[in-house]
Amino acid sequence: MNVYCIDTSSLIELKIKYPREVFPTLWEKMEELIQSGRIIAPIEVKKEIEKGDDELKKWVRGKKRNRMFIKPDENQVMKVKEILKDFPFLAKPDKPDEPNADPWLFAVVLVKIEEEKERLIQYNSYIIVTEESQRKPKKIPAVCKEIGIVSINLIGLFKEEGWKF
Repeated sequence: MNVYCIDTSSLIELKIKYPREVFPTLWEKMEELIQSGRIIAPIEVKKEIEKGDDELKKWVRGKKRNRMFIKPDENQVMKVKEILKDFPFLAKPDKPDEPNADPWLFAVVLVKIEEEKERLIQYNSYIIVTEESQRKPKKIPAVCKEIGIVSINLIGLFKEEGWKF
């Protein structure tokens, strides 16, 4: 089963290109994935969205979305340090007080994979969902490729789930 770790860029894209009042069924399907634990995101994604002042901010604050956002733990903090050591461009030293979800996306996924392997269960396929360009270096998809994590955009998520509208 796929579990999607979603980036801020994809949630913004969802709001802009697929507004709820035009695509209610799509939003319902996204809600179903959230409730089943198949869409997750680091809490930093929520913090990035909360900087804005619109309906997406209200949406992420809804009780139904609480389970989607993963709070950091010690293992994730260690992973972020490792990731930033190998991919320092993911840090934003010029904006130290602003939320930065990028390294946390990888930390959440890598820790989840390790935990499932330790429990010796059949583990999920973790996929990062981002709207960042697949062709540009120093972006989430490039790091995904280098460390062996699949990355797709929203349309890719819709295709993976077999959704047709």
